[in-house]
Amino acid sequence: MKKWFQLFLLITLFLVGGCSSAIIEKVDVYGMESFSVVKGDSLISFTDSDAVDDFVKAFKKAQKEPGIVDMVDPEYKVEFGEESYYLWISEEQGTIMNLEDTNTIYTFSKNSAETIYGLLN
Repeated sequence: MKKWFQLFLLITLFLVGGCSSAIIEKVDVYGMESFSVVKGDSLISFTDSDAVDDFVKAFKKAQKEPGIVDMVDPEYKVEFGEESYYLWISEEQGTIMNLEDTNTIYTFSKNSAETIYGLLN
C-alpha cells in the first residue's frame, strides 16, 4: 500500500509541476542602440513553434560564466514569457544577459549560436 501511495504522489507532483510551467508561444526580438534605447521599428516576433522552441532551448542550455561582467551595448533584446534578455550574437558565439541580473552572462553552444543567428539574419 505504501508503494502505491508513493507512486500516486510522484505522478501527482509530476502532473501538477508540468501543468504549472508556462508554454511559450511567442518570442519578441528588438534591435538595440544601447542598453536603454530600442531601435525604432526593429521588432521581430517569432510565433512559429519550431523557431520559438529553438530560442527557448538555446536560452535554457546557455552556460553561466564566472565573474562580474562589463559588456558593450547589446545588439538585441529578447522577450519570451516573463523573461527578458540582452543578446549579443554571431555565427560562432552567442551571449545573453538576463535583465534581472546584469552582472552575469551566459554563453550559447556553437550550435545554439548558429541556430539563433540564422533566425535573426
